[in-house]
Amino acid sequence: MRYFAASIIYCISSLAQAPEAKPDDKCSVEGTVINSATGEPVKKARVTLAPVGPPVDLYATTTDSTGHFLIDEVDAGRYSLTASRVGYTKPTSTHGRRNSNAALTLEKGQEIKEVVLKLAPDGVIAGRVLDADGDPVAEVAIQCMRVGYENGKHNLADHIGTNTNDLGEFRLPGLMAGKYIVSANFSNQNMYAGMQKRPAQKSGQGQATEEAYVTTYYPHTMNPSSASPIEVSPGAQINGINLTLMRARTVHIKGVVSAEIKLPTGIPWVSLHPLDEIQSGKPQVGGTVGPGGDFLLGGVVPGSYVLLAGCMVFRDRKYYTARIPVEIHDSNIEGMAITLRPPREFRGQVIIEDKGDLRGATLDAWLQPKDGTFFMGGGSTQVKEDLTFKIDNVGMALYDFGLRGYPDSFYLKSMRMGDQDVTATGLDFTQEAEAAELTVVLSPNAGVVEGSVQNTKDEAAPGAKVTLIPDAKHRLSTLRYKTADTDQNGHFVIKGVAPGEYKIFAWEDIEEGASEDPEFMKPHESDGQTVSIKERGYETVQLKTIPAESAVKEKPAG
Repeated sequence: MRYFAASIIYCISSLAQAPEAKPDDKCSVEGTVINSATGEPVKKARVTLAPVGPPVDLYATTTDSTGHFLIDEVDAGRYSLTASRVGYTKPTSTHGRRNSNAALTLEKGQEIKEVVLKLAPDGVIAGRVLDADGDPVAEVAIQCMRVGYENGKHNLADHIGTNTNDLGEFRLPGLMAGKYIVSANFSNQNMYAGMQKRPAQKSGQGQATEEAYVTTYYPHTMNPSSASPIEVSPGAQINGINLTLMRARTVHIKGVVSAEIKLPTGIPWVSLHPLDEIQSGKPQVGGTVGPGGDFLLGGVVPGSYVLLAGCMVFRDRKYYTARIPVEIHDSNIEGMAITLRPPREFRGQVIIEDKGDLRGATLDAWLQPKDGTFFMGGGSTQVKEDLTFKIDNVGMALYDFGLRGYPDSFYLKSMRMGDQDVTATGLDFTQEAEAAELTVVLSPNAGVVEGSVQNTKDEAAPGAKVTLIPDAKHRLSTLRYKTADTDQNGHFVIKGVAPGEYKIFAWEDIEEGASEDPEFMKPHESDGQTVSIKERGYETVQLKTIPAESAVKEKPAG
């Protein structure tokens, strides 16, 4: 099957033309979409000009056979210009930044010409999986994980997966440029037969142990931190990535999954996640549950884990879940009993400070599991006219909560669950006790930071990344981090800023998410400019870009 991801890159070769008066004050944007690897034009690419701010109608067109596009009859304003095409993926810069748009500011009657948008062709990783004898192994689950930043930490994020064929071959298409870790995990498709294993042996403690195939990372390790990243350039076809499955002494977990009520429909499942990787959502082993509720997880390496179990009832799309910490030592675990709990109801209310005006705004509340396991429940709902909301499909998980739809003159000031401030920590529903109501405070007193960025040659710096980072006591709150891309004039605007103390930085090139990593930022603290934002405050700044070479020099190793 052909996988692909549509994507865009920011590159404007000829920038703003002098405004030309037009009778109707309408604007236009004209340019070309090219292949970043070959320089050839990309025909049939979809080019979209989207206003920055509240969702409104988009301007869009398709490139012709020469890669040319023209979007006219455009109202003045701030826009994001993007392109996409089947067979191309989100490009990255030399130092790892994923460029996602071209920021443009259009004045009345302005015509911008000769814009160049680059699309990066898909990359591919291909190889084989073999056993210790050099024979191919079929039906091995291959996982390709991107090396990058998430929640302020350098880690691995699932990107694409597949299975080996009867010749042990695999192919991972649709890859954007970047670094990847590839793993192979073999488990017998019959979950009740357990893992492929050798005859049981006796350990020194007299406990039966098993030897089984375990998750193997390229080129030949059981530890993802010891794996060798595979670097993919735009359009690269990387072959010969061969993995030999590793065996290790393992144990198994046997048990029964039940529920407080008889579940009308649905297929229960179980998955075992390493405790220190639970937020990645990547299980070590997992599978479905038998008709009688029996399950067997084999090939488990000793360690600290969280066992998740669940079942979605198809009739009403409700998630029944369970969450159990498990310590695995050198012996098998038999007779584990897991009881699925029905989903809970989560209620909240929004409080608007200082008689803030939300007329015309539609607020949506959303709840998403932190550990990447969407099957633990959550969801979104529209906030009612009385500013209350309810989400009734909450499982036993840690969640991030968010509110969207309010004007950029507002900011989310605080979130409290009963007497506990959860603004920075998120919501914990891992315990069985009923949760208190969430109180969300919105303030209409957000500040604005506006400014311009120049490069080291004192020229306007289009496409620079500007990051606004809160002071030390607020750095755990992702709500306070703000970013913006400079437009064709090197200009930027950041709205919806909570009052407080910040440092603002402009980067020529920086890996996406790196500025939220305290270790990455340590050597750059002196490169930032201090900004103090008061309620309804407006601050202007002039920034110089931090050279790309400086940013990458301090970047943590992948």
